[in-house]
Amino acid sequence: MARPLRMQYEGAFYHVMNRGNARQPIFRSREHYKIFINLLVESIALWEIRIHSFSLLPNHYHLFMETPRANLSRAMRHINGVYTQRFNRHSQRDGHLFRGRYKAILVEEDAYLVELVRYIHLNAVKAGLVTRPERYEWSSHRDYLKEGGRKWLSTGRVLSYFGKRRNLARRKFNQFVMEGVPEELQQRLDAARSPSVFSSKNFEEWIEWNFVKDIKDGDRGDVQYQSEHVCKVSLANLQKALCDSLDTSWKDIICPTSLKGR
Repeated sequence: MARPLRMQYEGAFYHVMNRGNARQPIFRSREHYKIFINLLVESIALWEIRIHSFSLLPNHYHLFMETPRANLSRAMRHINGVYTQRFNRHSQRDGHLFRGRYKAILVEEDAYLVELVRYIHLNAVKAGLVTRPERYEWSSHRDYLKEGGRKWLSTGRVLSYFGKRRNLARRKFNQFVMEGVPEELQQRLDAARSPSVFSSKNFEEWIEWNFVKDIKDGDRGDVQYQSEHVCKVSLANLQKALCDSLDTSWKDIICPTSLKGR
């Protein structure tokens, strides 16, 4: 079965996560958490991404990211690769750290932004590490509750959904988080095959138009709609659309030397 397409465009929002290989810890000491957070700061400067929320648990992490430059894959390849190098050097080990390719859910901002930030902030509570999200050191929840938090973290967009007065918005946001994640959303996110997109029907149609509009109806068997708000687009379909638009073969695209002389 074709794996879900990595849809990238300027200003896209993603819920990104990855786990340790064989569910082994990826953070074994406080120093490892600090190394990862410092890497996020470096990546914001290098790739011009925005981090709206994060939670680092012993064997996995969650990030809520925005990509003004449509560069999710490059940014995440850097984050996972460099962290693995630094973790291995610090731990005097080698080999794979993560179980494989990171998972990214494309998120429609207005429909699911605050819902997924709430989900991320409650992960440590759900895992039984703390009883309240603000007690967990390695997430962004504390930064949303008071001034003077991590300057590199982008909290303004989320808080704007809760009012113009920042102090009131912070209180309303905390109340919203403490209400808990709706059961239906929790089940979808915890599922073994969670969706590639969280969106409204209109956004879903926009994705289909922009990413698979050149594919004939008879060739779209890999486009799957799991529910009203979920769609999956296969890599094979994107390859076909790209080849058609460039009037070339996939081999020419992935082997630049074959393009010489054109």
